[in-house]
Amino acid sequence: MLTKFEQKLSGSVEFHCQDNNEDKIMKTVIRYMCVRSIFLSSLLISIAVFASTNVVAAEEEHEHEESEEEIVQISTILAEELGIGTELVGDGVINRSLLLYGRTMPDPQGISHVYARYPGMIVSMAPALGDSVEAGQVIAVIEANSSLQNYEIRAPLSGIVVEKHANTGELASGQSLLTIANYEDIWVDLTVFPGDSQQVRTGMSVTIQMDDRTAESTIRYINPSQGESPTVIARVPLENSDSMWTPGLLIEGFVHFESSEVELAIRNDALQTYEGNQVVFVLEGETYEPRVVTLGRSDPFLTEVLVGLEVGERYVVSNSYLIKADLEKEGVEHDH
Repeated sequence: MLTKFEQKLSGSVEFHCQDNNEDKIMKTVIRYMCVRSIFLSSLLISIAVFASTNVVAAEEEHEHEESEEEIVQISTILAEELGIGTELVGDGVINRSLLLYGRTMPDPQGISHVYARYPGMIVSMAPALGDSVEAGQVIAVIEANSSLQNYEIRAPLSGIVVEKHANTGELASGQSLLTIANYEDIWVDLTVFPGDSQQVRTGMSVTIQMDDRTAESTIRYINPSQGESPTVIARVPLENSDSMWTPGLLIEGFVHFESSEVELAIRNDALQTYEGNQVVFVLEGETYEPRVVTLGRSDPFLTEVLVGLEVGERYVVSNSYLIKADLEKEGVEHDH
C-alpha cells in the first residue's frame, strides 16, 4: 500500500507525463499545419506561374502566327515577272479638275507634203511607205523635162513616210510625191461644252489620260469650233518623243482649276481594301506588309495620306491585288 506522499508523487508524475505528451502532440500538429500551409502555398504559386507562362506563350505564339500571316514574301525576280511595281512615298499635288474628252491630232508643223520642183520623170524614189527619213536625206531624183538634167529632192524634215503617191518611172507633174510626218510633238483637241467654257482658260494645267498612259501639259490656246457647233476647242500640245501617242486616239483630259500641295501622296492604284481597311502594301527587302492608312483629299490620280506611311518608304503601285490575293488565300488556309 502506498503512502500519502507516494500517492501524491505518483499523481504528480502522471500529470507531468500527460502534459508532456499533450505538448508534443500539439507541436507535431502545428508543425504539420505549417508544412502543409507552405506546401499548399508553393503549389498555388507553381500553378499560377505555370498558367501565366502558358498564357504568355500562347499570346506570343498567336502574335507570331499573326505576324507570319500579315506579310508576303516575294523574291525580286518573281516580283518583276509578275509586274509588281513600286515607288517611294513623297509629296504631291491634289487637283480639283474638270473632265473633258478629245482626240490626239498631228502638229501641222510636223507634216510635210513633198512635191517635185520641176515636172519630169522620176528616176528614183528611195523611201517606202512607213520608212523613217532624216532631214536633208535624198528621197527622190527627178529628170527635168525642160533640161533633161537630174535634180535631187531632199527630205524637209525628219519623220516617217505616211503617204506615198508616186514611184520610180512615173511622171512628176505637180502632184504630191509623198508625205512625211513627225510625231515628236502632237496636239490634243479637247471639246469644251458651253456649260464648262467659263472654267477653262489658256495656261491651265492638264493631265491627258488613255488607259494606263498619262501625260502632263497646259492649254496653249482656245479655238472656236468650226460650223454651227456651240462648243469650243481647248488645244493642248503634247511632247511625244517616245512615240507613245499617235494621232486619232480618243482620250480624257483633266483640266486642273485648283491645286493643293500635300506632304504625303500616293497613287490611287496602290490602294486596296483588306479586312475592312484601306491598306497600302509596303516593301522592305523582299517582304510585303499591308499598312492601314488614313486618307485625306484625292483626285483621279493621287490620294493624300494623313496617317500610316512615312516619306521615303517604298510602296506597291502596280498589281498590288496579287499580294492581297495571296494574303487572303493564306487566311482561308489558316482558318481551316
